Amino acid sequence: MEYLFTTVPGLEDFVIEELAERFPTSRAWGVYMTGRVVAEVGAGAAELFRLKTVERFGIFLGDGYAEDLRGVVGIAQRHLAGSLRYLTRFTTVGVRCERVGQHGFTSRDVEREVGKWFKESGYTISLVEPDVEVNVDVVERYVAVWITVAKRSLKDRPWRVYEHYASLNPIIAHAMARLARPKPGETVCDLTCGGGTIVAEAAELYPHARYLCVDISLRHVKGAVKNTAAFPQVDVLWFDSTKLHRAVRPVCDKFVFNPPYGFRIPERVGRLYRLLGKAMRRLARGCATYVVITPRHKTFISQVGGELLFRRVVYQGGLYSHIIAGRICP
Repeated sequence: MEYLFTTVPGLEDFVIEELAERFPTSRAWGVYMTGRVVAEVGAGAAELFRLKTVERFGIFLGDGYAEDLRGVVGIAQRHLAGSLRYLTRFTTVGVRCERVGQHGFTSRDVEREVGKWFKESGYTISLVEPDVEVNVDVVERYVAVWITVAKRSLKDRPWRVYEHYASLNPIIAHAMARLARPKPGETVCDLTCGGGTIVAEAAELYPHARYLCVDISLRHVKGAVKNTAAFPQVDVLWFDSTKLHRAVRPVCDKFVFNPPYGFRIPERVGRLYRLLGKAMRRLARGCATYVVITPRHKTFISQVGGELLFRRVVYQGGLYSHIIAGRICP
């Protein structure tokens, strides 16, 4: 069965990696920065709900590239015949369009024009809770047509009890953990852990490592304790991470965290990153790897220093952020 999977734009290869690890996958491809991956997977839909790198998924009907509304509708109509096997005269159908980029048309225009095809074919359109939801996604010029299977978002994790006001998408946290790949016996430190999203995702994926979750806010620390209650390998500490090296011996083999961006206080973020870099050097048990996400990657790299290993762009919450990995030594 060919499925389409949606994810955070920029993390398409992580979906392919996870699919290959978990299921027989004969082929898979993703279009970079669309957040869309198509794969032929030897697994039933019920098994796919366990995926950690995916937001939603469904049955893939077809794709293509279009310049205007007419082109989008044309691509959709070429592939809509594949949806008829899932419809009867007694089921309702809905058309949903997720559009990303600058276009001379709206999502509603796409939904209206594609909906006409179903009406003319004798099917009942429902705008609320249809029996079958057909998606026509338009990301810049790329168009993907698919049927929803997972209506709820897979990024909603069962361990998340406390919701931080600026919590990191668990899919991004999962990808960052995969980049860090902690080994047995290593300690991973999240110096600005908030509600504990990163350490919870990492502890679930790599239970053989230890995790230290630190935050200056008591409110968030209490929330992190709740979110990581199922992971005994996680220790949560209420402390100012920029001064943690004064109270704790070098314990960190890897640093994985999501530092504040400082949009409200841009003049202070450079100083914060510099102090975090100083603390990282004192806390590192030998040379340590770090994996960090921030839209202020240039500031972070210049203030923390060390060896830059790589960086990649992801699109989250209306921002282009950078996941950067580096190596820092005492």
